Amino acid sequence: MSTVIVSRAPHSNNANNKRASPSPRSSASLSSSVKRKLSVSSGPSDPSGNRAVARKTIPGGASSAHESHSNSSTMKSNGTTNGDNTASPKLDGKFSSDTGIMSGINVDRGLVPQAIGCVHVKQLLSSPSQELALKSYRQAVRVALELRDRTTDISAFQVRRCRTCNELLTTTFMCLQCPSVGCKKSKHAEAHSRDVGHIFGIDSRSGNIYCFACKDYVYNYTLEKIRGEKEDLLEAKKLKKRHEMTSELSPDDKQLVEQNSKAPPCQAGLRGFQNMGSTCFMSVILQSLIHNPIIRNDFLSGSHDSKLCQRENCLGCRIDEIFTEFFTSPTTTGYGPALLLTTSWKPQRSLAGYSEQDAHEFLQFILDQLHATSDAKSSSDVDYCGCIVHRTFCGQLQSDIVCPNCRNVTVTIDPLMDLSLELRDRKSDASRILGLQQCLEKFTSPEKLETKYMCSFCSTRQEVTKQLTIKRLPLVLSIQLKRFEHALKSNKIDDHVPFPMQLDMTPYTTNSRSKKRYVYELFGVVCHQGKINTGHYTCSMKNREGLWFNFDDAMVTLSSEKQVLKSRAYLLFYIIKELS
Repeated sequence: MSTVIVSRAPHSNNANNKRASPSPRSSASLSSSVKRKLSVSSGPSDPSGNRAVARKTIPGGASSAHESHSNSSTMKSNGTTNGDNTASPKLDGKFSSDTGIMSGINVDRGLVPQAIGCVHVKQLLSSPSQELALKSYRQAVRVALELRDRTTDISAFQVRRCRTCNELLTTTFMCLQCPSVGCKKSKHAEAHSRDVGHIFGIDSRSGNIYCFACKDYVYNYTLEKIRGEKEDLLEAKKLKKRHEMTSELSPDDKQLVEQNSKAPPCQAGLRGFQNMGSTCFMSVILQSLIHNPIIRNDFLSGSHDSKLCQRENCLGCRIDEIFTEFFTSPTTTGYGPALLLTTSWKPQRSLAGYSEQDAHEFLQFILDQLHATSDAKSSSDVDYCGCIVHRTFCGQLQSDIVCPNCRNVTVTIDPLMDLSLELRDRKSDASRILGLQQCLEKFTSPEKLETKYMCSFCSTRQEVTKQLTIKRLPLVLSIQLKRFEHALKSNKIDDHVPFPMQLDMTPYTTNSRSKKRYVYELFGVVCHQGKINTGHYTCSMKNREGLWFNFDDAMVTLSSEKQVLKSRAYLLFYIIKELS
């Protein structure tokens, strides 16, 4: 038996990632507890044509049902109700909870389905109580959506307040069967579900469904369709109201509005950083994160909320504060990242003070810190980590060592967070500087190791050949051009290294002969001016409208592709554009 999961959220276009990484806040997130067994009855399928629902009866007649959807409503297991059974047209928070809404529905909280999906919602919608449940859900969703768009009459928001602790600002759940409202923060909604037996809660901000038996937001096509219709109806009412307000203007007023009104330019996020004493290395890396669409969308979606995080010296909170400031404040003056600077000093003592640092090292540091402060880590193995850093930057590098005696190939796969490329062609002409594609060819070409290698297959020590290839490409490819050399004496390569706007990475992958093409597009360039020990960092970034801007600390100027391609790049940031 298979279950089809329908999601309204857009999917990632990861080129080579085998792992789906849904947002932890997605309304279509699935129940994570799918390992325990639940006996399946031969009962009818639900109205949307899904398979027969699972059913398990517990002593005392307590029962329920549940299916995969987002935050929703709670119901009493024995079919009785608490509180007022009528819906208030004035948003008083009392929804229909007709007696019998859960009659005949049996639930065991200790058991969940083997297959992905919420059988409790399925069972509810295939029971005689289906119409009562849908009626109550329609009324609850209407209340949630109307409250979401109200900007006046604060008293109307009392329906969203937790009945136990009066919590209003964070997530609260409205019970589907009774007028109870409980908060998520202090688990009062969960306590109500446990004590009374109502297993569905409706998110008072979105109308999505939460199942307390599965302990997750769940998705159901029928309920999601109702929520979508309510959203469309509410939007239509808002448009009609705006039209009526405009039609009431006199002809002179309409002409005045047309002549003096224009859409503001979309320049959100276009802002520089103040130099707080040799902090340009920090500014360029922060700009690369702000203009990285995947990182930007993750923080703006609230994946890390600095107001709710309780960690001390959390770098993720500092980054969240910067995103909030850049995308909500109308000011365009330079931002001083003082809190980020002092927070960085504590885990990384080498950053303390105001001396010049390496931008690439700071990038590695800040990504490590974002990974450490993420709540999405599911494993110590980075290949299975769900944090935004690894979902964005992590790929896989394959190393093949070939024994010339027995032709055995030893394969090693390591995580890849960025590529560091040599710029000189030392085999033919050490003074010759390579272009980016030539650097990648050199990086992935076979080379004979100087030291002999003990082959585990033929048990002989041989001069083996080693080749590196990219087994899995990341969504965002970060490349460091090794301009700083440390041999007999330190030296900086200050020559121009040609690089393209669009980069085809297919020839450098393990399966380079595959018909798939991996094309990346440039969105960020970091440059270093000056000598190896002293200098200054600037960067060029492409905004959401496809325009290039140059960032020199707090100074922001319009640039062009031609100017960007002439720059002497130190770090390059490419994002996946085409996967065919």
